[in-house]
Amino acid sequence: MERFKRTALKILKWIGISIASVLFLMFIIPVLFPGTVSEQVKIFANKHLAGKLDYRKTHLTFFMHFPSLTVSVDDFLLKGSKPFENDTLLAAREVSVGINLKNLIFDRQVKIDEIYVTDAYGNVFVNSKGEANYNVYVSKPSGKPKDTTGTGASIKLDLIKLKNWNITYRDHSARVLVDAKGLNYTGKGGLSEDIFDLETDLDIDKLDFSLNRIYYAKQKTLHANLITRINTNALTFVLRKNELRINDLPLKFNGFISILKDGYNLDINAASEKTTIRDMISVLPPQYLNWAKDTKIEGNSDLFFSLKGKFSEPRNLKPRLQARLLVSDGFISNGKAPVPMDHLNMDLNVDLPDLNTDQLGINLKTLGFDLGPNNNFKAVVRTKGLEEMQINADVRGAVDLRTLNQALGLKDIDVRGLLNTNIKANGIFSLDKKLFPKTNGTLNLKNGWLKTKYYPNPIKNIGIAANIIDTDGTFKSLGIKLNPFRFDFEGNPVFVKADLQNFEDILYKVRAKGVLNIGRIYRVFAKKDWT
Repeated sequence: MERFKRTALKILKWIGISIASVLFLMFIIPVLFPGTVSEQVKIFANKHLAGKLDYRKTHLTFFMHFPSLTVSVDDFLLKGSKPFENDTLLAAREVSVGINLKNLIFDRQVKIDEIYVTDAYGNVFVNSKGEANYNVYVSKPSGKPKDTTGTGASIKLDLIKLKNWNITYRDHSARVLVDAKGLNYTGKGGLSEDIFDLETDLDIDKLDFSLNRIYYAKQKTLHANLITRINTNALTFVLRKNELRINDLPLKFNGFISILKDGYNLDINAASEKTTIRDMISVLPPQYLNWAKDTKIEGNSDLFFSLKGKFSEPRNLKPRLQARLLVSDGFISNGKAPVPMDHLNMDLNVDLPDLNTDQLGINLKTLGFDLGPNNNFKAVVRTKGLEEMQINADVRGAVDLRTLNQALGLKDIDVRGLLNTNIKANGIFSLDKKLFPKTNGTLNLKNGWLKTKYYPNPIKNIGIAANIIDTDGTFKSLGIKLNPFRFDFEGNPVFVKADLQNFEDILYKVRAKGVLNIGRIYRVFAKKDWT
C-alpha cells in the first residue's frame, strides 16, 4: 500500500511539472519569438500580396485560438489588386494565423497552417471586362528555382475559420450577385496541396442571390455540409458530398465547376427529393413567408435542377438551365376558407438553353386542383420561345374565385365571381409575323368583383362572356366576341358588346355605354411608373 502511494505521488508530481512546463512555454514562447514572427510575416506579405495591406497592431499568443500559437493583427485592411487598388477587398476586426510550433522552435521559421478571420467585411468584384479585385496573392514564378534559404513565412494551410462575416460578390461579366450576411465558415483539408479535399461547414443568416438581375434567393438562411475536391492546377472544383439546407428546404447536389481563362465550365445537378410543399415555400421571398405562417399547407414536393455548359462573355457562350418541380396531394387552406384547395398536383418543367429567353421552354404537364363539389381546374400548357412563342394549351375548369381567394388566404387582393373556362390553343404567337395559335375557347365570369390594397373601392358586377376562335393560325382568322363585357366602378356602370374580326385589318362591331374614369380605375392595379 505504501509503495502504491509513493508511485501515485511520483506520477502526480511529474504531471504537475509537465503542466507547469507547458504553461511556462505558452507564456515564454511568445516573448522569445515576437520579432521572428512579426518580421517574417511582413516579409511574406511584401513578397506575396499585390494589394496594399494595413493593420493596427500585432499579438503573439497561445490563448487566442488554443492550442495553436497564433499571430493576430487588429483592424486588418487589404485593398484589391489592379485596377482596384483604392477599393477595399477585406476589412476585419481581427485576423489570426496559426504557427507551426516545431518549425518555429527548431528552425526559427514561420510556417502558417491555420487562418482565423473574425468580424469581417469582404467585397469581391469582377467588372464587365472580367478583371477581378481578388487577385492579390502573387505566387512564385514556376521557372525560378525553389527557395531554400528559409527566409520569410510560408503557407501550408490545414484550417480556415471565418466568424461573423458580411461578404458581397459581384460579377458584372456573368451578371451574378451574391450577398451573404452573418457568415460562419470552417474549412479543413490540405489546402496547400495541388489537389485536396476541402471539408466545409457553412452557416449564413441572410443570403441573397441574383442572376441577370432576377433574385432566386432573398434573405434566406443557409447551412451547408460539403466535401469538395479542389484541383488548383486546373482550377476545378468537384462537388463530392454536398448537403445544403435553405431555410427548411434540404438540397443535395453534385458535379463540378472549372474556372477558365475567360469564364466558367459548369456541370451541376441538384435535387430536393421527398420534401413537403411547406418546405418548398420556405425558400420564397420573405413577403410570402408571413402568408405561409397563417395557412395550413400539406402535400409532397420534389425539385430537380441542373446547370451545364460553358459561360464565356467574350465567346458568347452560356450554360443550359433545366428545372423540374413536382407537387402531389397538395392541400392549402386558410382559416377563413369554407373549403380548402385540395388534390393539388403539378408537374412543371423549365428548359433554358444558353440562358436565352428566345429558346425558353415551359412544359406544364399538369396542373390541377379541387375547391369542393363542381369546382375544379385542370391545365396542360407547353410553350417554346418568347418573342416568337410556340403554344400548345388545354385549360378548362369551373372555379369560385372567392373560395379560391379564401383558401389561399390572399391579403393584397380580393377577387370574387364564378369563372368557367374551356380553351384549347395550338400554334405560334408572333406579333411581327402576325401569327396566332389555332384557338377555340370560351371564358365566362359571373358576379365578378375585384379590389386591391392600392384603391379603396372595388370594381364590381363584372360579367364576361367571351368566345375566341382562330381557324388557321394567323391574325387574319382571329375572332373575339364579347357578348357582353360589363362592370360597375364607383356607381358608374359600363357595358360593352363587341365582335372583332381579322386582326390584320381589324373589322369591328362595338356597342359601348357608360362612364369610365381611366385615372381612378388604373389606380386599382397600380402599375409603377404608369399614369
